[in-house]
Amino acid sequence: MHMNPRQIEAFRAVMLTGSMTVAAEMLKVTQPAVSRLVKDLEAELNLRLFRREGNRLVPSHEATILFTEVDRFYVGMDRIAKIANDLRYAKVGSLRIASIGALSLSCITQAISILHASRPAVDVTLESLNSHQTLDLVAGRHFDVGFAQLVGEFPGVELTLMPSVEAVCVIPASYPVAAKDYLEPSDLEGLPFISLGRNSPQRLKVDQIFDDLGIPRKLVLQTSLAASAIALVASGLGVSIVDPFTASYLSGGNVVTRPFKPAVRFEIAAVRPSHHQHSRLCREFIEIMVDLFKKQAAASAI
Repeated sequence: MHMNPRQIEAFRAVMLTGSMTVAAEMLKVTQPAVSRLVKDLEAELNLRLFRREGNRLVPSHEATILFTEVDRFYVGMDRIAKIANDLRYAKVGSLRIASIGALSLSCITQAISILHASRPAVDVTLESLNSHQTLDLVAGRHFDVGFAQLVGEFPGVELTLMPSVEAVCVIPASYPVAAKDYLEPSDLEGLPFISLGRNSPQRLKVDQIFDDLGIPRKLVLQTSLAASAIALVASGLGVSIVDPFTASYLSGGNVVTRPFKPAVRFEIAAVRPSHHQHSRLCREFIEIMVDLFKKQAAASAI
């Protein structure tokens, strides 16, 4: 038995429309062509599929059973086409993201929200790690993309630099220096200072600025998380210099944010496994992050 796909298509069209003429219009062929295809299918199957009752075309019992299977096949084909379309436009799939904590609490969550609005079926995993862990696990392909502070070259990953943004100073609203439009190292002399952890690239840059200018600080506390530093500032325990994303997310109330001069660059790169085919979904997420960095840089410049 060799059924022609066009015969099946003509049979389905007649079952759906109840008319040879309408089925012909649906398939963009002539009515005699549809009639011939159906007759040939009947001959191939040795079954009577339709009978006429006046002007009506009535399917046989066998035709009804056959149509159930044919329609199931077409529904399956439509489902496959939909999945292929979703994959083409990155509407389904999964995305594994690793990020430093400073972004996990702010920028990354905002980017995921933007992605989810247009891709609600995408399964997203987010892990908050330090920069070295992020680089190491992305290189090992445990994550599709990571966001880390630049710490020189790292094997096994390729980098996409994010637009440059500047760190900001966070201070208790009650401090007199809160009245200034921006703060310089001399403004912080003698004030209790809350530092980031000793392994933080941001901490190293800040320390270098104060050391080069010979301006002492009253170092009272240190923490590995910018969010913790801001919480300590909110408690009135001192001032700190942190990334602008965490500051935007957590400051307010008892905490005032001010630009810090000279600029302390918060340099972030999107990292992906090298020598690996990257998904459209991964590329789209990086584009969202780039846009958020650009907006943050513009906001800081105001």
